Amino acid sequence: MTVSLCSGKTAFEVNAFTEIDLMTAAKVLNARVTTPHILIVDIDDTEISLYPTGRMLVKRVRTEEEALKAARGLLELLE
Repeated sequence: MTVSLCSGKTAFEVNAFTEIDLMTAAKVLNARVTTPHILIVDIDDTEISLYPTGRMLVKRVRTEEEALKAARGLLELLE
C-alpha cells in the first residue's frame, strides 16, 4: 500500500493495488455516493473516495499514518 499527499493538499492518495467491485462494496458500506466508477463513504470523521482500482482519496485526516489507518479499516470492512 502506498500513500502520498494529493496535489491539492486537501487529501491523501492511498493505493491498495487491488481490484474492488464498488457495487458489492456499496452493499457493505453506508455510502453517500455509489456509481460503477466511484464510491464515497464517511467512516467516523473521515471521508474516503474509493475507486475500482483500489485507489482511495482520504480526506479529513492530518497525517499519512491516519490516512493509512482509515484505508486499512475500510478494506477490513470489505473482507
